[in-house]
Amino acid sequence: MAEEMPQFASTQAEVKRAVEQNAIDRGGLLIRVIVSLDIDSILEEHEELAVGYDKEDWRERANSIGIDDIALDLLDSSNPPLPYVYYFSSPQLLMASPQMVFYYRNVAMLSSKVMRGIGLDCSRFELSGEALPIDRAIELSTYFNEITSKLIQDGGVSKNRHFAMFMAILGDSLGGVSRNEVGRIAMMRLLNPLMTHLHRRAYLREIVCSFKEELNRNIGSTAKSERVTFEINNSVELNCLLADFERRRVKYHELVLCNGSRLLVDRQLKWEDENGNEHKIGPDLHSTIEKHDFVWAAEVKGGADPAGSDEHWKTATQALDRILRACHATNRAQPALTFVATIFVERVARDAQQWIEEGKLTSAYNLTRMLQDPQDMERFCSEVTEYLTQ
Repeated sequence: MAEEMPQFASTQAEVKRAVEQNAIDRGGLLIRVIVSLDIDSILEEHEELAVGYDKEDWRERANSIGIDDIALDLLDSSNPPLPYVYYFSSPQLLMASPQMVFYYRNVAMLSSKVMRGIGLDCSRFELSGEALPIDRAIELSTYFNEITSKLIQDGGVSKNRHFAMFMAILGDSLGGVSRNEVGRIAMMRLLNPLMTHLHRRAYLREIVCSFKEELNRNIGSTAKSERVTFEINNSVELNCLLADFERRRVKYHELVLCNGSRLLVDRQLKWEDENGNEHKIGPDLHSTIEKHDFVWAAEVKGGADPAGSDEHWKTATQALDRILRACHATNRAQPALTFVATIFVERVARDAQQWIEEGKLTSAYNLTRMLQDPQDMERFCSEVTEYLTQ
């Protein structure tokens, strides 16, 4: 007789639904970013530049602005010959069209994040069209050209290669943004029903959160708004508030209950044992109650790729193990621990069930099922509420 699967294990239909929703979430975000970048107008402006440039003048000045003659020879020998401005910029071009910094930075395979890291932040020129000082225009143009010269010597050129290079680094940057969004969205979808549950019972007093910055060409930025506290009472239309949070790409930090207990999100903790040794933990969620500190904690994994399920479980168990070791070292009672995942492939589900049987894990929840099954979501909300109100 086949061993019975844990009740939270994902069915094939649930995995397909999770992958579909993940594609919609990530794809929708990427489309909004692409629209906000106004790539069509950038490429149209670029084509206009390609029509009116002076080829001889570029040849004369090439070496002084970081362009290798071999790279230009490759462009000339292409069939048909390719305009130099497809790949290379000049200080004068960037000063006349500051927004084109965005194009040439991407062709040089440089992210806005790495540009900040090397002290050449150019986001203000890309975003607002702020005029470039001559020294910054020379510095940026030369830096981009030196890199692009090497890239096309190594990889060659073609009619549309410049566009492929432009989109390649853009796609890489967008990938990082979308991966971060997966975790944020999973946490939002988990906490929104919990807040509704707490509000209906008049337990919820405050929501502390911040909001992610508007989508723009400054891709990869981790900047967000300052933390804001929203007071919750019976007159608050919580559903409207949560819908506005979702539109503004909310990042939750803390829920405060009327009894003074708190649910903290992504909060790092440092505990010292009796020998002065420091133990660091950083659960995705944990409770803080005046008389019962840290009675519950959870790891939440939003990824929907079945191939990555093992890695998500491994990361979660490492975090949960650190909590268990830190509690033992500092003479704290073992807290209740929960694992929430968008999908549970068979092996992970069985491992999680074993953790439960060993007493290391208190509960496990399938987020995809919770979002489809009100009873499953209610079970989670009731469990967390019990930890917060004891």
